[in-house]
Amino acid sequence: MRQPALPLPPPLRGADPDSFARDTVLRRLPAIAGRVLTENRLDHQAARAVAGLAAEIPFTPLRPLADDAAPDLALWRSYLAPYAGQDWLAVPWFLAETYFYRRILEAIGYFRPRSGAYGRDPYARQKRLGLEHTSLAGLSDEPLPLDAALRGALWGNQADLSLWPADAGDGPGGATLLADDGPAVLAHLDALIARSATVDVVLDNAGAELVHDLLLADALLARGLRVRLHPRAHPTFVSDATAGDARDTVAWLAERPGPVACAAERLIAALATSRLTLHDDWFWTSPLAGWEMPETLFDFLATSGLLISKGDANYRRWLGDRHWPADTPLEAVLGYAPAPLLLLRTCKSEVAIGLDQARVAAARARDPQWMINGRWGLAQFVAITP
Repeated sequence: MRQPALPLPPPLRGADPDSFARDTVLRRLPAIAGRVLTENRLDHQAARAVAGLAAEIPFTPLRPLADDAAPDLALWRSYLAPYAGQDWLAVPWFLAETYFYRRILEAIGYFRPRSGAYGRDPYARQKRLGLEHTSLAGLSDEPLPLDAALRGALWGNQADLSLWPADAGDGPGGATLLADDGPAVLAHLDALIARSATVDVVLDNAGAELVHDLLLADALLARGLRVRLHPRAHPTFVSDATAGDARDTVAWLAERPGPVACAAERLIAALATSRLTLHDDWFWTSPLAGWEMPETLFDFLATSGLLISKGDANYRRWLGDRHWPADTPLEAVLGYAPAPLLLLRTCKSEVAIGLDQARVAAARARDPQWMINGRWGLAQFVAITP
């Protein structure tokens, strides 16, 4: 198994005192279960199961999944086996979150063919509202310049429906770039363009962020690159983008008046010729760290000229969601990555690396909540060589 060059620190847990992880387990997860109940027409059995899930948090031990028709049942048995008997606060936070969202699908019957909610996204209302609230101002008929497309993809990550529901007011506001490897990325992309290479994008949120990610894909395609998008295999983390969300968003853009329809036409043509492709994998909905990636997916991504990882949850995955010191060198943790890696993320959890202590101290003095409020952005590049 590939893993960081440094000893692994402990994972973030809900048991960590006064932490965002603890707040998530105690407050945010039950509240999200409540929104699932109010925003979906569930039958009595499903509604009772969702309410029962919320009631388990935080002191009931995590139990195995019970939806026997699910294609990932065996995977989840292996994920949970090391934590038998542990409750929501004791297990790693990343496991608790991914397990919660997977339990939502079990509760509503997402994988049960005879269920009224079979294949239905329990977060569809939020995603639709998030998309409808997306600003399309300032676009032209032509693809965006690469630097503008990358900035849009980064700050689009502020649109996180698990933290700021689309019908509950504004998002975080503010935008301060805490780490900017943009010039190195643009130089790397120039070299990729010269050889018509492939760029992979691991998607994060649907809605406004996915619009920006598709505009980034359009900009990359326009320079002769091939683009592979990696959505989630099923709905999770409220707004995480699935393959269906990606296709629906392209169709929505095509119906908009103005220049954005031109971008949609180019994306549709790229999908038809397989210059733009979608690749979902169960890994991206698992609680596994990046270094636990299955060999088949690692080998697939190793053919990429650049791997762009979007968002906070993906950032946490690459770092194993652990208590790394903020000044830990990027290469010391991420040298295991399968390809040159660009992390585009707004900070929404208490994990970050590759930052000097003076910059961290300045951020903390200016904004004590800088690690969790989505106002601070990171564009961090690790130039992995084969």
